[in-house]
Amino acid sequence: MAQIIKIGNSQGIRIPKPLISLANLENQELDFVVLDSGLLITSKKKSRVGWQLNTDITESKVTWEWWKN
Repeated sequence: MAQIIKIGNSQGIRIPKPLISLANLENQELDFVVLDSGLLITSKKKSRVGWQLNTDITESKVTWEWWKN
């Protein structure tokens, strides 16, 4: 079971290590979603990491001149 603990003027959640391991949450940034029945904690999705376009790179062009000797 997770526990809510006092951290300074705030509160935090203490999650047992076996639960963190089972959910693959080690060293992950987390997202929190408030639901009617509680709180959903998931690892933050990093979609398309490295898919950004680099506009500084120009496309290479190849000219085939096989018919010339």
